[in-house]
Amino acid sequence: MKCLSKFTTKSGKNIEIWEPSMERLPALLEFVNRLVKEDTFLSFIGKPKILAEKESWLKDSIANMKTGRSFLVWAVFNDKVIGSSDIIRSGTRDGHVGKIGLMVDKDFRRDGVGRFLLDFILKKASQMKIKMATLDLFSDNMIAISLYQKLGFKEYGRLPNGLFRKNKYSDKIEMYKNL
Repeated sequence: MKCLSKFTTKSGKNIEIWEPSMERLPALLEFVNRLVKEDTFLSFIGKPKILAEKESWLKDSIANMKTGRSFLVWAVFNDKVIGSSDIIRSGTRDGHVGKIGLMVDKDFRRDGVGRFLLDFILKKASQMKIKMATLDLFSDNMIAISLYQKLGFKEYGRLPNGLFRKNKYSDKIEMYKNL
């Protein structure tokens, strides 16, 4: 386990950015299940995750980091995972493209955690020789849309009613940024 960076949020909380580790698996599971319970704007969320699912996912993520296919970091506050961001390189012919993921605990949103994680992961993507970052999001997630636009992301696609959350459909927006 290695602390990669530290920063202070807008409200004065001291956050550490860590590379993933099996030792923090219980904290990761707790974090993801808080987001599941909230039913937040994440396309993969459905039912609570079990330890075996997250353990398998984390082992794969760490292995992919070692081969340069992806990079993952966690934001940690008082030994609690409160944020996560990753970039995953696409396939062979589009290996210059990476897909970004971002999750932030509801108690830390609008406090600069998401922006710091995105800045961090975009710098890492450039170091990985990724030339373009993409992401998907719900059309009614106005806070995220605003953040991504401030960071230079542009919409390139929209799938009408492509995502479902809280008993309603939302357009799936696809965005990109050249690095």
